[in-house]
Amino acid sequence: MMQKIFLHIGTHKTATTWLQHYFARNSDRLNDFGFYYPHSGRVTQAQHRLGQAIFQRAQPAQPLSGVIVWEKLKRELETTGYQNIIISSEEFEWIKHPQVIREFLPNVEIHLIVYLRRQDDYLESLYGQQIRDFQPRLSKGIHQYIEDGSLSFLDYKALLARWSPACDQMTVRIFDKTQMLNGDIGQDFLALLGIDTNHGFEVPTGAIIDHKSSLGMEPQEFIRHCNTLKLTPAQHDQLVAKVVQLDRVMTNIAPRSKERLLSLEDRLELMSRYTAGNSAVRQQYLHQRPGNDLFAPLKDDADVFIQSPDISSFDTLLRLNSLMRFYG
Repeated sequence: MMQKIFLHIGTHKTATTWLQHYFARNSDRLNDFGFYYPHSGRVTQAQHRLGQAIFQRAQPAQPLSGVIVWEKLKRELETTGYQNIIISSEEFEWIKHPQVIREFLPNVEIHLIVYLRRQDDYLESLYGQQIRDFQPRLSKGIHQYIEDGSLSFLDYKALLARWSPACDQMTVRIFDKTQMLNGDIGQDFLALLGIDTNHGFEVPTGAIIDHKSSLGMEPQEFIRHCNTLKLTPAQHDQLVAKVVQLDRVMTNIAPRSKERLLSLEDRLELMSRYTAGNSAVRQQYLHQRPGNDLFAPLKDDADVFIQSPDISSFDTLLRLNSLMRFYG
């Protein structure tokens, strides 16, 4: 019987880190249902090195023969006794030539799984994450971020068209609690695998998951200001961990009101760029869904957080040193 790979390619900011830790923590339970979560290419519980080994090459369209991490995966697939394989990394989203995977694994059936998040939500969430990550440690405002970026990653029609020839089957899901099984992505993904229960599956926890969790606008803005300072990776990670901890304490004391960085007008303008592409995706992959739109309509249900146009490095340094005591 031919092996089947359930290849989860993200997209980014769709609870991918949570899912990958869920797979790793429950690998034995997945084995009980006949599924195997490989070790090859794993970093922070996801097979990120597999995707990176493709798009970080000087010639990313070249065959994968001889690429060490992919050769290691092939050997692992050949020696495991499992027919159903789960591979997960949002890094696959950046691959421009996914057909090299199909060519490298010609005797494996590939079932692609991708979750799509409404573009305005995805953009704001990714922007916030890139403020918290040491690379790239964003300090620019969101409007400058939009102006400077190509935003090609928001073109879901192009993403799916790129991957379609590289897989035997594709499942497209919407990252929205109202669209997922019981509002839970873990249960939703298990159902895609044909597993009809989450009994015995443990919820993952840890610092990495906390790092990816949502953050209030004011603490996020403070980290953005701190990104103008010269911090080491360790100092930056200490700062983010402390701010996340304080934000959680403050939220428990007084739940924060809903805020966004982009106004309704900004979001409507952004979404207008992808109206045609989203419609094509719905018609091709989700035509059985009720309604005419790929995503839920935008709502004017949040206050707009105004970012500081100028950043005072000295004032930021004083606040940072008061919080963390980096400088004596």
